Amino acid sequence: MLSSGTIGHADGPSGRRVILFLLLAVLACCVPAVSFANPDVYRVLPPDTRILQYSLADFDGDARGELAVLYKTADETRLTLFKDDSGHWKRWWDDNGILDREEGDPPRSLEAVDVNGDGKAEMLTYYLAEGNTALAARILALESDDPADPAFEVLLEDVTSPPGYPLLGMEGEEFSVTFLKMASEEGDGYRRVYCWKGDAFEKCREVVWEKP
Repeated sequence: MLSSGTIGHADGPSGRRVILFLLLAVLACCVPAVSFANPDVYRVLPPDTRILQYSLADFDGDARGELAVLYKTADETRLTLFKDDSGHWKRWWDDNGILDREEGDPPRSLEAVDVNGDGKAEMLTYYLAEGNTALAARILALESDDPADPAFEVLLEDVTSPPGYPLLGMEGEEFSVTFLKMASEEGDGYRRVYCWKGDAFEKCREVVWEKP
């Protein structure tokens, strides 16, 4: 058992030094370290790049994760995928406008998850929409994994209102994505369910909620 003389009194010089040491130790354990993006990534992106978000997932089913980087450059928000090449990240795919919505809303965040049970991750990009009163979700899936020209296609897009993420789950034995839109004075709402039919999502259920 330690006596008080072991570390000194709290109001003495030695006690204050020990308390400061313990405080620094706690902060070192609890405060996350500053992280820096891999230089391979910054090397190929525009000089004014500001990275918004990144995600590591296996989009092509080769059991090796690809790095998806959502970033802002000038007045545009873009997405680039990187593939591991002998311990370095190599540019693999650029969105080339597939993120752009007709309404002009830029993507705010992304998520990588297998939504249809095919063993490969799909990309979900999210947008604030309808004057920031809704959240639009767009699901992208790898259409071609040709190393020279990989391509993604849009599997599904819909909105939830007020802003909220779509619900991923099962409808019977089929993988499903559910969007909820609350009824308002402006119009009816819905619970809309899309089911995976093997090669595409199709609307399989819709419950309409009438406006008050």
